[in-house]
Amino acid sequence: MLDSGYLGDDCAVLEDGENYLVVTTDMLHRTTDFPAEMSGEDIGWMSVAVSLSDVASMGAKPIGVVAAMGIPGGTDVDFIDGLARGMRDCAKRYGTDIVGGDTDQHAELTIVTTALGRVEKDKLKLRSGARVGDLLCVTGYLGTPAAGYKVLIEGREAPEQDKKLLIDRFFRPQPRVEEGMRLSAYKEVTAMMDVSDGLGKSVYELSNSSKVGFLVDADRLPLLEETRRIVKSREELIDMAVCFGGEFELLFTLDPAGLDKINCVKFTVIGKVVETGLTLDDRGTMRPITCKGYEHLKKKSDVVH
Repeated sequence: MLDSGYLGDDCAVLEDGENYLVVTTDMLHRTTDFPAEMSGEDIGWMSVAVSLSDVASMGAKPIGVVAAMGIPGGTDVDFIDGLARGMRDCAKRYGTDIVGGDTDQHAELTIVTTALGRVEKDKLKLRSGARVGDLLCVTGYLGTPAAGYKVLIEGREAPEQDKKLLIDRFFRPQPRVEEGMRLSAYKEVTAMMDVSDGLGKSVYELSNSSKVGFLVDADRLPLLEETRRIVKSREELIDMAVCFGGEFELLFTLDPAGLDKINCVKFTVIGKVVETGLTLDDRGTMRPITCKGYEHLKKKSDVVH
């Protein structure tokens, strides 16, 4: 098994002939991870998506998901059926299936998912390969789940069409499985992980694993227009993109020589790898990136959102 210092604390990589078998596990709870407005299908989908995103971040192809659920007594059967449908639909959407699991009674809805993936040994992507001079890149958009949270939980005003899009992105994250497999084919991609815990925490973890620093350009952070329309200030917008989390995008470092080679994945260059420090360049004002993203065990309240 590879040293976990090069992976996430919820991942393992095992030898499997000419391939590696990637195993990722996540535990989610009702009070800390699922707003009350989420349906059973939404919760089921997100529970599988979070583990598939970890598989994607290593360039692996999903080959199965195992799910265990602790369900409070008296839970409506239709809600439980929705959980199962959401899990099944998410797994099938990304080319795999729910291949096993367990259910039990528990005081709080608790779901543990383990996703399995397979990747050729020379294509595995870790968090430890970033080098000074590499570009820092991200797929998709940042800040979208934060915008969905603000319109849903905080009641931020927005056109109905914008609200629908933002809440859907918040409730039904799309793990970048295909993009991860495509990026894994490029040796110029030197390190990779997902940003489900937020960009701030992700650069911190990449920095620890690769022993390098990062300089992030605030003006390059990719944001949907729907996200921009609901913010009250530039400071809030940057905080949403860097600190909130919930995006299931891929963050990766890239040798500049590979920049023009990758035309099969849409991504944005948001910064570069430097020797030390985690710094945000906000139009010439340099400030440290200190937020560590969404930290599940540090929620101060046990009240459902």
